[in-house]
Parts: sequence; structure tokens; C-alpha cells
Amino acid sequence: MNLFVAKLNSSTSTKDLQNLFSHYGLVTTVKVIFDHGTGRSKCYGFVEMPNNHEAHEAMKELDNTTFQENVIAVKESQPTDDRIPSNGTRNSTVQSRGYGDSQELRVRPTLIIKSQRDDYGRRNFGYRGSDYRDFI
Repeated sequence: MNLFVAKLNSSTSTKDLQNLFSHYGLVTTVKVIFDHGTGRSKCYGFVEMPNNHEAHEAMKELDNTTFQENVIAVKESQPTDDRIPSNGTRNSTVQSRGYGDSQELRVRPTLIIKSQRDDYGRRNFGYRGSDYRDFI
């Protein structure tokens, strides 16, 4: 079972996580995620344990506990294909059907810019003698 560990201390290493989770059973892989640009920790990581019973026990015991001065969160990791897409996307893509479809609908940002220009172009802004000209 793959576990997601969040809210780690920025100085936490893979060896630290290995030692923490090895008290509950066999740990096959440990990864602390780092930012490629800065080389600093992103304060989360993944721990893989082959025995599901031991992994559930570790998750139950370590979730919301203090580790290296931080209260960590331990959850079961979700595969990337099963994640629900966020609604906070910018004007890039919108899923047109279910989660697994590869078909996408592209949003044209030029329409958004033009509508903003329409709104601002028709305002007077309080200048005396300013004539409105439709420049679109």
C-alpha cells in the first residue's frame, strides 16, 4: 500500500521517514518530494509498505501526530488516474466527459480578453469632453 505523508518538516529526509514507518512493518520505498528549481523540500512524501495491515496500522497511529516539530497527516495515496480534476484551472482546458476521457475542450482566451475590452472601452472614466469611440 502506498501512503501519502503531508505537512512534513522541511528538513525531513527519506531516512527519517524510513525510520518512522519501519516501527510498524516492512517499508519498501520512501520518497520525500523536492522542488527541482530550488532543491528545497515540498514538505510531503510517499511511503510504500507491502503489507496492507501494517500500512493501515501505521496510518492509524501516525495520522495527526507530531514528527520533527510538525503535526503530520498520513493518508492512503490515490493513483494519479483516479484523482478528480480540480475546478481551479485557468482558461486552459475543461474536461468534456467523464474523468478518464482524453477528449478535451479548449477555451479560447481571446474571447475573454475581447469581452473585458468591451466592458472597459465603453466607460467614460469621468473625463470632461471625452468622447466614446468604438475602437473594437
